[in-house]
Amino acid sequence: MSDYHMKKLKVLGKRYARATTVAHNEALNAIAVELGFAHWKALTDAVKAKWQPTEDDLKQAEAFVCDAGAKTNGDATNNDALFSFELACEEGELCGHWYQIGDSLGDVVVSGKGWDLRIPEAPLEAPIVEIDERYLETSPVNDPNFLAQLLEIAQARSNRVRAQMAVDWPRRSTKADLDGVARHPLGRGDAATWFCHSCDAQITGAQAAENYWHCPNCGTHPLNIHPVPFDDQFPGEPVHNPDVAQRQKPEIRIVEPRLTLCLDEETVSTLVRCALLEDATTVNERLGAIRAQISLIDREVVWITFDELLWPEDKEPTSALAVAAKLGLEVEQEISAFSEPFAWPDLGGMTANTAKYVEMLLNAYEEHGVIKR
Repeated sequence: MSDYHMKKLKVLGKRYARATTVAHNEALNAIAVELGFAHWKALTDAVKAKWQPTEDDLKQAEAFVCDAGAKTNGDATNNDALFSFELACEEGELCGHWYQIGDSLGDVVVSGKGWDLRIPEAPLEAPIVEIDERYLETSPVNDPNFLAQLLEIAQARSNRVRAQMAVDWPRRSTKADLDGVARHPLGRGDAATWFCHSCDAQITGAQAAENYWHCPNCGTHPLNIHPVPFDDQFPGEPVHNPDVAQRQKPEIRIVEPRLTLCLDEETVSTLVRCALLEDATTVNERLGAIRAQISLIDREVVWITFDELLWPEDKEPTSALAVAAKLGLEVEQEISAFSEPFAWPDLGGMTANTAKYVEMLLNAYEEHGVIKR
């Protein structure tokens, strides 16, 4: 084998190691196995025995490394860590059902008619399946076999997304050294112990690197991982590795994806109060609209209680009545004695101009009371 070919395989091994976060010797062994050898030493022994790879062998090795998400084009240079392309959205068909797969901010999203599957960027977080309630009975994700195959497709895409991150990040960010020291991918230094500022957990460098800097305890993002604890006196408890490091089971959610108007008490009160402000012609009446108590009774009746000093007893809130009618609701009104917000409530009935009212209010308090700022 020529020196060029040997260097080519070694560079491919290095790139495979970066993308999959395995040790370099493990990556070389994987390439050797792909080419039909038991391990890398067997390949080099064959080279000494005058074995020569074909161009098809090199193409096979490149395809193997590329499938892992690594960059394979270009010469063997120091730039093999550069990896900055976006994976395009793809379409496919599974068990006769169309789907589209893409990624957003590190998460992988697969969408079909009436359902979505999201694989979080954090390697151990549970996938989330959302089913449109209109398609609940007919959705293919109800079939465990379909869902299992879909998860395999999504997980393969997620592996490619993480491979992009691994090649773009420093090598020490995805594989701790022999002392357990790992480097934060966002430039927060090197350390063997890291701290989650979201749940106060202690994380080893190896745990942080293996979990792509998401907290293995709460799943928070790398921005919340720091080399010092949030509170030095209470640094938190160490996170223990699970016996089997694998994703949690999918979380199934039934959702209504359409824009929904909930005509609950808060919404109805907001709309009716807005109409009351439209009905108000003086400052007092506007204050009365703002301070009115509005309740929804049995989702059938709007009950409005006005302040007797702010809202005239004989004034009909015509706009509010019209709004209630649009909502299919009846209206009941009553007048009650509230604690008025300001002294001299008659002042608010003399003008519709709020600035003029404030001027009169300030003058009255300066002459007969106290103003605190």
